[in-house]
Amino acid sequence: MGVRLGSDYEGMHLPGDEINWNESRYIDGWDPMRKIGCWLRIGVRPNARYAEMSACVFLPDGFVGFAFGRPEVDANTMSVGDERGHQSWEIVEPWRANKVSFNGSMSVFDDGWKLTDPKTAFRTSPKAQAEIDLMATTEGLEATMGQDQDQHHLIFLPGQADFHYQHITRVTGSIRLGDKRFEIDGSGAKDHSWGPRNWHAKRWLRWLICSIDADNGFMLVRAVGPTKQTRSGFVWVDREFRVVDGFDMVNQYAGPPWYQLERAELVVRAGDVEWTATGVPQNYLPARHRQPGPDGKEAILRIVKQPAEWSLSDGRMGTGHLEYHDLLDDAIPVGLHE
Repeated sequence: MGVRLGSDYEGMHLPGDEINWNESRYIDGWDPMRKIGCWLRIGVRPNARYAEMSACVFLPDGFVGFAFGRPEVDANTMSVGDERGHQSWEIVEPWRANKVSFNGSMSVFDDGWKLTDPKTAFRTSPKAQAEIDLMATTEGLEATMGQDQDQHHLIFLPGQADFHYQHITRVTGSIRLGDKRFEIDGSGAKDHSWGPRNWHAKRWLRWLICSIDADNGFMLVRAVGPTKQTRSGFVWVDREFRVVDGFDMVNQYAGPPWYQLERAELVVRAGDVEWTATGVPQNYLPARHRQPGPDGKEAILRIVKQPAEWSLSDGRMGTGHLEYHDLLDDAIPVGLHE
């Protein structure tokens, strides 16, 4: 058995000495009735004296609002920002409830794929003021992948983080973008990690999130790195947490130029449970991370964020997100073969 998490692990952690030491907090959610979704993240790098701050809204008309910044920090913190925007997190009840808010300017894209050319997209897109106020509620430590940190090693690769946990979340609250205001009552994921972070620790990664109802759902990870591969996750079955025995995955992609995911088909096994599910993206936003590769040349990791709706073979429906990471080779994602 690894480190068993307690209530204090939801809070902040003492930074290590590494320049890339990072504490990251993330949530996403999609409301299938209102067709509104969002994701928010802060990644605080106190030794580098900045944070990565992202906020995204998927609108019912297909437009996408997005904000990204690197505000300065002088310590580890759960509240970051500058004159362009501010994001804050508050732990209301460990393992049960977090308040998350963002206030600031967003670029508004009529097509999220415009972000494949970030410089042009940010320069030419209209801007709108955003206000996001959310409550993220989860089912407790017993419904968390990483409650025992031996589980962390089933899904993460060396270099992603020293500690990590994730769980299915319900996201409720309000979103305003310009003169448009929406209520949201949806589902998705919440995760939290800390330790040295190398975004390029993986060659490709698939993160698949589905909430069927308050008592059932799954979170799965398929990750491939230079020295390790993972294929694991958990199911939440009638309020019982089970690490999966395995899962099969078939992805259908479109062709160039974006090679976007069109559907993900899964068979998930955990003991006497076997679920067959198909997830369909509802929108897309391709983020990216650049750094020197092993050969010294610039390497680009594409990270496509996709709210998703799921259908199970037993007739049930689910809601969540699909997050697909790929290194690019001549602008082609390297993991398209699976």
